[in-house]
Amino acid sequence: MLEVLTDPNGFFKRKSSEENEFKTPLAIVAILAVIGAVSAFIVAQGVIEALPEEAAAVAGIGAAFGAIAAFIGTFVMWIIYSAIFYLISMIFHGEGDFKRVLEFVSYGFIPSIISSLIGTYFTSRVYSGIDWSMDPELLQEALLSDQSLQISGIIGILFLLWSANIWVFAMVHSRNLPVKEAAITVGVPVLLYILFTLYQLRIFGA
Repeated sequence: MLEVLTDPNGFFKRKSSEENEFKTPLAIVAILAVIGAVSAFIVAQGVIEALPEEAAAVAGIGAAFGAIAAFIGTFVMWIIYSAIFYLISMIFHGEGDFKRVLEFVSYGFIPSIISSLIGTYFTSRVYSGIDWSMDPELLQEALLSDQSLQISGIIGILFLLWSANIWVFAMVHSRNLPVKEAAITVGVPVLLYILFTLYQLRIFGA
């Protein structure tokens, strides 16, 4: 499976001659979902520790629901990514069913597992040292100006570009597209997401 990280073209070319298989894709997304749930819980715990005891008890329930939502949201994200790539590929008259796209797109989330682990580390370090009782505007400024979170965001973008390279060949072989058209199919939504991320990190912002 690690072949997909170094030779996605060869990996998907081989996979395209096999039957659809979802055990591995589900495992990949499930691992990413667990990491996302842990990260969401860490953030929530940081807020809870700054609350009064009575409010903290109620917020604890919210933290659990937040972690569950983050877990489910990862699977939703997988479907959304696949659907967007599938719909854009229709412009180029791509051929191939959605199940194959869904299967192949999952492999592009393997780099996200690595970047999510890095992001969770930075998140836990930053959020454990935040004074959550400060003014909300000052709190937002403190988070946005924290270099650890900015570094984590940049690392996330680099790993996303790695994922995008995998997705290009996933679309080549799941939708029978030329590399150029597959690159456009993947590149447009990924570029928009990167620009949004940079805006959130205030790389271009005010």
